Amino acid sequence: MSTGWETTINTGNPQQDQATIQAWQQQVAAQGLSLQVTPMPQGGYHVKAVPMGAQPMQSAPAPQQSYGAPQGGYGAPQGGGYGAPAAGGVFAAAGAAMNTNPSAQPWNANAAAGIAPGQSMSLDKVKYLRKVYGLLGGSAGVAILVGWLASSTVLGTTEVTTPHGGSLDVPVLVAPFLSGAMQLVLFGILFASTFVASWVSKVRVVNVVALFSVGALLGFQLAPMVWYANLLGAANVSASAAPVRDAGIMTLAVFGGITGYVFVTKKDFSYMKGFLSMAVWALFAACLLTFVFQSEVFSLAVAGIGALITMAMLLYVTSYIFRNSEMDDPVGDALALLVQLRNLFMFLLRLFMSSRD
Repeated sequence: MSTGWETTINTGNPQQDQATIQAWQQQVAAQGLSLQVTPMPQGGYHVKAVPMGAQPMQSAPAPQQSYGAPQGGYGAPQGGGYGAPAAGGVFAAAGAAMNTNPSAQPWNANAAAGIAPGQSMSLDKVKYLRKVYGLLGGSAGVAILVGWLASSTVLGTTEVTTPHGGSLDVPVLVAPFLSGAMQLVLFGILFASTFVASWVSKVRVVNVVALFSVGALLGFQLAPMVWYANLLGAANVSASAAPVRDAGIMTLAVFGGITGYVFVTKKDFSYMKGFLSMAVWALFAACLLTFVFQSEVFSLAVAGIGALITMAMLLYVTSYIFRNSEMDDPVGDALALLVQLRNLFMFLLRLFMSSRD
């Protein structure tokens, strides 16, 4: 049996304090504990968890409804995702979609996540996170495998004439999609498939199939860029001698660092929602302009800013999953992370592909 813990809670809003205490009462009861709640003169409550039967439990007063009382959570995403199209797709704008369909949450994120002061995550939360990251690892593995097959010569090559009159042996699956128009077609297909996967994320079996299908399409959509990056690296004209390898390593490092930081600190980054909502739309517009201006400097600037915004998005999504997720949509949460990893890898790869001169 747990030995108990004690803390104080004083958010400045009595109703929020009481809602948090009620959530904790339910959690500690399952651990053989009860809460002693004592109002403090300066406001707020002193809360102590003790073994049941040790002392009489003093409950917090029931919350009173009043005009202007908050409904749902402060900064909690509503509907199908925050600040982005419901499609929850890819590239810069699609990276904003959460794909988790969250409903309103209590203000206190620790209570929502099943974390009481002085205690670690609940068993249910740990199981849920394992499921989310297992699905993420599987779908990312499919994306890597498909991308490698499509961009390699394993399935054969075909000869393509270059704009300068030369010729190149190009993988058969990459050759039809080297033009900008065909790349936009691939992007549109991936965007639509991500929308569908988000829509069916709670439909058993279908949701997993949809997630892994998005992973396969994601790898295939990036294959032309990966092949061209390898070509530049082999010719020793890019900033990195192995741009794909370096972009992959850096993506994994950023992802691991952000995940570890959120896990250890348990900080809430919901306050970033408004800024990221505007930043993602501005970034999407800038990405479209790169096709118009055809400027190396402008393209690299967009890639650099895009990488920073995507890192912030990854931080927001990870924090949401750890703290505010209802734990009823592991496929949707895995899809949200997969989209952010794709975007981050793409922007970093573009930076490593830049000309060495």
